Amino acid sequence: MATAAARAAPARVSPAFARRGALGRTARRAFVSRPGTRVASSAVAMAAASPPIYHLLTLDYVEDILEKRDPYRADHIAGAKAAEADGKVVLAGALQNPTDAGVFVFKDCDEAFVDAFVKADAYYKAGLVTGYTIRPWMIVVGA
Repeated sequence: MATAAARAAPARVSPAFARRGALGRTARRAFVSRPGTRVASSAVAMAAASPPIYHLLTLDYVEDILEKRDPYRADHIAGAKAAEADGKVVLAGALQNPTDAGVFVFKDCDEAFVDAFVKADAYYKAGLVTGYTIRPWMIVVGA
């Protein structure tokens, strides 16, 4: 708990942040500190409290995927890159030897988002996906 002197002291705003004044009053409040207090900004506190949520998507491909995928591959990859640009897909690619499945790692989205991603995928629409699984994935090391 802050002392009475600390509560009465005027607030300080970092000089670098003061130059960015266009962010508005609410944004500035997160960077205000008072002498003698140890309060983290709400953004920092929330980030520390909630680890990222990951989902692992596995697409099961038809047996002869390499022969059938060419007409749909550009759209399939474009969908994955769009989800990556949105910060939802972290990694994606096909398993090799044999090429029988694709694996995607999604971050900070729910299962419904991943399911909608699959149903909009070019390979899925073309019948090249025979099944898929979406599993929550708890990362223990890395990322």
